[in-house]
Amino acid sequence: MTFAPALDAENAAPAGRLFTVPFSVRPQPGGSGGRPRETTVEVSYDDGATWAKAEVRGSLVVLRHPVGDGFVSLRARSGDTAGNAVEQTVIRAYRIVATG
Repeated sequence: MTFAPALDAENAAPAGRLFTVPFSVRPQPGGSGGRPRETTVEVSYDDGATWAKAEVRGSLVVLRHPVGDGFVSLRARSGDTAGNAVEQTVIRAYRIVATG
């Protein structure tokens, strides 16, 4: 699973705004799998102490960044019709920075 947020040169995104994070799920090279099923994503703004369900629209995660500096952590689960599954957690996937 790959997350590909559009970040600035300092690996940061703006705080206090709606932000979309593109993602993709691909099978392991040489692996045989079924058709992809739904992917679920959770977000944490406190280094994984608490998690909230994030909105997934196709291959985009839609987040509402809180106001103020901090970090975004992401946890995703996906599977396929052959019963293969993956869960991935990225603590401090990127930074959010208050602008102004």
